[in-house]
Amino acid sequence: MAADLNERAARALIGALVAGGVRHAVLSPGSRNTPVVLAVHALAQEGRLTVHSVLDERAAGFLALGLSRVTGAPALLSCTSGSAGAHYLPALIEANQSRVPLIALTADRPAELQGCGAPQTIDQRTLYQGQLRWSADLSEPGPVDPRWLGGVAARALDAACGHTPGPVHLNLPFREPLWIEASAEPAVPAAAPAIIRGPPTLAPHTVDALARRLAETPRGVFVAGPLELALERVPWGQYGLCDPLYALAERLGWPVLAEPTSNLRFGRPHPLRICAADALCRAGAPLPRLAVRFGQLPTSKPVFQWLAKVEGGVAVDPSGRWHDPDHRIDTVLAAEPAALCEALLARLPDHQPLDPGWGARWQTLEARAQAVIDDACGGPLWEGAVARQLSRALPPGALLHVASSMPVRDLDGFGISEAEGAIVTANRGANGIDGTLATAIGQARAHDGPTVVLLGDLAFLHDQGALGLARGLDTPFVVVVVDNGGGGIFEHLPIARHPTAFVPHFITPHDDDLCAIAAAARWSVVRCADAPGLAGALQGALRQAGPTLLYVPIDRAQNLARHRQTWAAVRAAVADVL
Repeated sequence: MAADLNERAARALIGALVAGGVRHAVLSPGSRNTPVVLAVHALAQEGRLTVHSVLDERAAGFLALGLSRVTGAPALLSCTSGSAGAHYLPALIEANQSRVPLIALTADRPAELQGCGAPQTIDQRTLYQGQLRWSADLSEPGPVDPRWLGGVAARALDAACGHTPGPVHLNLPFREPLWIEASAEPAVPAAAPAIIRGPPTLAPHTVDALARRLAETPRGVFVAGPLELALERVPWGQYGLCDPLYALAERLGWPVLAEPTSNLRFGRPHPLRICAADALCRAGAPLPRLAVRFGQLPTSKPVFQWLAKVEGGVAVDPSGRWHDPDHRIDTVLAAEPAALCEALLARLPDHQPLDPGWGARWQTLEARAQAVIDDACGGPLWEGAVARQLSRALPPGALLHVASSMPVRDLDGFGISEAEGAIVTANRGANGIDGTLATAIGQARAHDGPTVVLLGDLAFLHDQGALGLARGLDTPFVVVVVDNGGGGIFEHLPIARHPTAFVPHFITPHDDDLCAIAAAARWSVVRCADAPGLAGALQGALRQAGPTLLYVPIDRAQNLARHRQTWAAVRAAVADVL
């Protein structure tokens, strides 16, 4: 009977995925995915899987993204047939670009109902074309050996968690009846077949050549852009880039331009850690002879433009992905970054910086810039001051998720923290503001500690459908919303001078009451009018479990002026060093 076959197949597939390391499943209600829901439910009752039910598939996709990012294991997504699966696409795009493992399971109608006008039926096989590591359109369940489904699970896990982690799509057609009360108890395979991959390594002569190149370069820089947190949990060990990279920087006398989402900025300070790179590059920072890059492209446009002036460079990426739209990189190394740094250290045991003044010059630039930024952020609240105050208030072990648009740029330009174990994440794969809250809530559900979110008013409104997902969190979940009355980032672009189109079509002002929206979702709400108010609200919110909205209104015109004044002050403070 179809119901028995459906249940056996779903339990065999989901059981093999769980045996292979899946820990979370995110379900959206529907009928056609009933066999998957029942299989997930049974495994959850056995204590082998944590289940999250989310009404909105778009929010579900980003919630799963957050879960996978923190755990490093692919979360399962399951929805019914038809347009439901289409709402996963934004999250899968981000997972693809950020290399976060996910497995989307879309239920489907059987072959005889395709292309004949059956309700809730579309061609689902190519929903995510161009975004996947692997996909499979399975046949309707029949009397087949369940070990075949174990092999499908193994391939899905290998594709999702391999050298280039990312999303996988399994399309699962089921015939009715989807379930009957007398369904037989299905068997579960013990485990999916193991597919074991080793770390990407370079030939010794390649590492030798790179070591010589670094040793012969008197003035170089390391640039750390966004590094995906999930990469810290690859099967072959901890990513652990911080210690070996800074040790290599000391040996060469090179600065490390580290943005917050690299997770190389917060925590213990280091003399060669440069946090004010955005302001310094705006001021005309000295050009290096060589730049070695880790992670994705820098968030800061001035840093990116500054790098474009450096002829030649090296990019290090575990899977050899290309992040060089200005075409300045001459070498891309497909290698695990921490292991590469350790190998280079071993080849340069007694090396001394060829130009000791180079690193010292950058330290002077950093110290002067930070003094200016401290002064600029010490008065009334503006976006830079909020980012700086928030980052400094992070407790040890906190996770900070920052939205794209201005928040991530302000955190990059002005954020600094000595909180040990603090983690910074952002959806910087596709750089969209969509799904910010749902992603952060997914991360909060998997993270053992407080979670803080920094975002703007439009990102909050864009994802208000996710607010209810934060209820029931047993750790602090603190959302700081900077409300500048619309898309304030566009004030920094040439379009701001357009006399008629700018306000209605770029700023897109709104009159929504964000505090009322959060209160309707049963969040705690605190309005923060000044710096002392924000500081006190942060301290209080970080001590209580559950969601809290800290609402910070900002005057858009004054905020733009404060940004420009700070950049000008940094330029003046470092002019004699440049």
